Amino acid sequence: MRLVLVLITLNLIFPQKDQISDEQNQAIKEITKDIDKAPDFSLLSINDSTYTLSELKGSVVLVNFWATWCGPCIMEIKDFNEIYKKYKDKGLEILGISISDSKKQLENFTKSYKIDYPILYGQGSEINKIIRDYGGVYAVPTSFVIDKEGKIIWQYPGAILKDYDPQTYANLIYAIEKSIKSSIK
Repeated sequence: MRLVLVLITLNLIFPQKDQISDEQNQAIKEITKDIDKAPDFSLLSINDSTYTLSELKGSVVLVNFWATWCGPCIMEIKDFNEIYKKYKDKGLEILGISISDSKKQLENFTKSYKIDYPILYGQGSEINKIIRDYGGVYAVPTSFVIDKEGKIIWQYPGAILKDYDPQTYANLIYAIEKSIKSSIK
């Protein structure tokens, strides 16, 4: 994947159209056509429902990697509940993916913290694969906005807090609203 990005960058920086054949250009386009496609996954929610990302095509999805031991993750919940309530009926789904908690830990956590959107969990190997597929989640929280076609259109490593960082929060809302308004091609 990194090699593909390097090749694209080099092609943009040093365009040598006479030295790259149409066949090579077509091969580059083919390799990179799905570069922004969100990796699919299936995980259970604490309510025993299965969520598969590809089955949510046609909805805008905010995927939030988080953990119960993460203070900034906990701080996001209030704002994410508000976003979910406002945009759920307009085509938004929020999926909170716990990177390290068991179902029991999550159930206990939700006794103290109200979370309106689905909370997903999995075995360590499942979660690690999803994290790798998303390019490596090096910090929690980390969030991705996926458009109706399944493409990652926005990502942010860190807490998205309306009162602390209104610009990042506004960027998130803009990405959600723009995606909700767009139609599938």
